Amino acid sequence: MRFACQLFATLSLVLTICFSTTASADDADESAARRPNVLFIAIDDLNDWIGCLDGHPLAKTPHMDALAARGTLFTNAHCQAPLCNPSRTSLLTGLRPSTTGVYGLAPWIRSADKFKDVVTLPRHFAANGYRTLAAGKIFHGGYPPGKEHAAEMHVWGPPSGVGVRPPQKLVDTPAKHPLVDWGTFPHRDEEKGDWRVASWGVEQLETLPPDQPFFLAVGFFLPHVPCYATQKWFDLYP
Repeated sequence: MRFACQLFATLSLVLTICFSTTASADDADESAARRPNVLFIAIDDLNDWIGCLDGHPLAKTPHMDALAARGTLFTNAHCQAPLCNPSRTSLLTGLRPSTTGVYGLAPWIRSADKFKDVVTLPRHFAANGYRTLAAGKIFHGGYPPGKEHAAEMHVWGPPSGVGVRPPQKLVDTPAKHPLVDWGTFPHRDEEKGDWRVASWGVEQLETLPPDQPFFLAVGFFLPHVPCYATQKWFDLYP
């Protein structure tokens, strides 16, 4: 999407290393057995308002906190730029915005001649024998355009998106921007784009073959605006 609702920290990403428990050295390639599977989780506009980072006293994030407790938590990590595209480009290429020249919501990194062949994080894993898969918002705007689509990942799942929307905006703002909206209306969690992305990711974790390590990236849209939630989530904050 093309609007960032927070001035700072528009992107929070968690990189989790998950060792496969389904394969033994007897039925997997020796080199693959030494390489951990990687689950890469991108959460748009999350900021640091989660329990394990002591970000906000009202935040209730038990699953994120549990994940952090099982792995390595980086408490001094920062976005390279206060906007989706440059910060995602920086993380996925390892290059600062001052190097890429990407400071806004455009361009797509491959549109710049000097970066047409830059090795992105998923390409690096692919070059080292990993199967790469992605769903949701990983690169800014969703899937890479045109022929770059297949070059960045081996497999693409559901795209990023809000999912079901209310019949009309819930919040009246002076700017009338279509993305600046939030609240609750009658709908189900299963109707959200993030639900589809998460379900697809779980399916991959349960069915990927054990003989090849994988890099699985899942990108969640919320809490990017428009930020809609079902009533049960609003009820957590009376």
